[in-house]
Amino acid sequence: MSNMLKFAERLKEYMQECGYNQTSLANATGIKNTNISDFLLGNHLPSYENFVKLLYVFQCSADYLLGLTEIHVEEVLHPVLPFGMRLLSLLNARGVSQERLKRELPVSGSVLYKWVHEKSAPSVESLLRLAEYFECSVDYLIGRIQ
Repeated sequence: MSNMLKFAERLKEYMQECGYNQTSLANATGIKNTNISDFLLGNHLPSYENFVKLLYVFQCSADYLLGLTEIHVEEVLHPVLPFGMRLLSLLNARGVSQERLKRELPVSGSVLYKWVHEKSAPSVESLLRLAEYFECSVDYLIGRIQ
């Protein structure tokens, strides 16, 4: 099953558990109702910003919401860290240069520059690729678990 379909399934699950319909979730998150509809249909994954909004509303694990794990995280979930800061910390901890990441991921230099300098956030698809590259969870990648 694709990440989009797994995400759609988990989003429906959380909405039902928490008593949200599309309109009430749109009101709670500030995400457009049409975008929520697209997520539920499995048409696309949310932007980074909308993904984080959903994580906070449902107080859930990013990996669980994306369907990467079947287990709810029992750990304390910390607030999402600024992505550029977290990415630089991870690069340093793993001994990976920005040049190496650009080459091996691959990602363009301009996109990496924007991530590192907080000019833009990665797409959820890019988060998935980065988590796979670093062999870590998405929750770890965005700083929700230590």
